[in-house]
Amino acid sequence: MDSQVSNGSGLEAKHITDLLVFGFLQRSKYNFHQELEALGQELPVEVHLDADFDDELQTDGSRASRSFYHGRIEPDSESQEDIIQNIARQLAQVGDEMNHRIQPTLVRHLAEQFMNAGLSEEDRRNCLAKALDEVKTAFPRDMETEKAMLIMTLLLAKNVASHAPSLLRDVFHTTVNFINQNLFTYVRNLVRNGMD
Repeated sequence: MDSQVSNGSGLEAKHITDLLVFGFLQRSKYNFHQELEALGQELPVEVHLDADFDDELQTDGSRASRSFYHGRIEPDSESQEDIIQNIARQLAQVGDEMNHRIQPTLVRHLAEQFMNAGLSEEDRRNCLAKALDEVKTAFPRDMETEKAMLIMTLLLAKNVASHAPSLLRDVFHTTVNFINQNLFTYVRNLVRNGMD
C-alpha cells in the first residue's frame, strides 16, 4: 500500500498506523520507556507520551489543540487522533488479556531474527508473518480474524521490544509496514467507525 494515500479524512495511511502502533506500545506494560520517547520524537506525526498531557486538559474535558502533520493541522486530524488513541487503548486492554497466548520462545526467536543486521525490511516482515502464523491457533475463536491478527501483531512487536529494547525502532517500523500492507483496510475501518 502506498503510504502517501490518504484515507480521505486528514491523516495519511502510514501516519494513522504510526499513531496506532505508538499508542498501543505506550499503553501496554513495557520496559522501553526511553526508547519509546526517542522514537516518538522521530515520527513524522507529533505523538505524546501520556505524561505530556497532564497540564493540557481543558475545562470542557477536551485536550488543548496540538499540531499534527509537519506543523499543519488537518481539518479533522485532532478528532481522528483521539479516535486512534482510543482504539490503541482498547486494543492494548484486549492485548493484555491475550498476551499469555504468545510463547516466550517465539518472542526470543523473533528478536534474534530482528537482531540480524543483514535482514532486509521485507525479510523482517516475512519473519513477523511467520510468527503470526505460529500464533494463529491462539486467536480467540469469538474474535474476528483481522482484529485478532492486528492485536497479535502489536503484541509481538511489544514483546520483542520488551525482550530487546534496542530493537524498538526496527520492530516499530516493520510492524507499521506490515499492518499497512496486510491490515490497513481493517485499521481504516476501525478509525472510521471509532471501533465498535
